[in-house]
Amino acid sequence: MYAKKPIYWLFDSGKNEGFKALIYVHRYDSAMVARLRTEYVHTMQRKYEDELSRLELVSNSQEYSAKERAAARKRSDKLKRQIEELIEYDEIVGYVANEKIDISLNEGIRKNYDRFQGIKIIKRNGKESKMNLLYK
Repeated sequence: MYAKKPIYWLFDSGKNEGFKALIYVHRYDSAMVARLRTEYVHTMQRKYEDELSRLELVSNSQEYSAKERAAARKRSDKLKRQIEELIEYDEIVGYVANEKIDISLNEGIRKNYDRFQGIKIIKRNGKESKMNLLYK
């Protein structure tokens, strides 16, 4: 019945791996995306920002070795990319959360999965953005 059709869906922000979360399809409800956004995406974003400020203190301090400062700069560059990705992902997740998408398991996993793919929104700067909410 479910041959090669995932019953766990991976919400994935993209190649920088800013955010990933597994959900069980049979527990999905229309408010789940909103909960995912407020309880997990925003929390992760705050943690990244806190870690980034800590790493900037390390990289600008002479109390640490050159190796530690270089590692902090490298990690902060990655965190900046993850934060940018997470901000864009948050806009898409917010749009989908406001849509309150319902799924019907009777329609099949693939059709429901496709409802979360190729989401298009107009960003604040007027550009169109298209993103998959789930891992493809």
